[in-house]
Amino acid sequence: MSDNVNHPKHYEGATSIECIEAMIVAFGKQAVYDFCKCNAFKYVWRYQNKNGKEDLEKAEWYVNKARTLMDMCNDDEQLLELQKLINVKSLVYKFGGDDKVGYDKKV
Repeated sequence: MSDNVNHPKHYEGATSIECIEAMIVAFGKQAVYDFCKCNAFKYVWRYQNKNGKEDLEKAEWYVNKARTLMDMCNDDEQLLELQKLINVKSLVYKFGGDDKVGYDKKV
């Protein structure tokens, strides 16, 4: 079964390593951390006009990936930036629904 949020088939390629893991090797943890923050923001920004619940789930995936990368970097400034991003996501949940129900509500 395909999972477009946690393990999208189109990012897997011909190897067992996913694109984002290759990006960490190629560009470093900091660059991929920044990429994850920006992607999470993008998915929260557009969720009402594009893929609704799936976009919010993708945003959550990127926040979690950023959190993992931040733990590897162990940087207090990054922790504050990630907290801001989590707060943005929390606002979406507040106005869009308090759990996975209600993602499709309009703000």
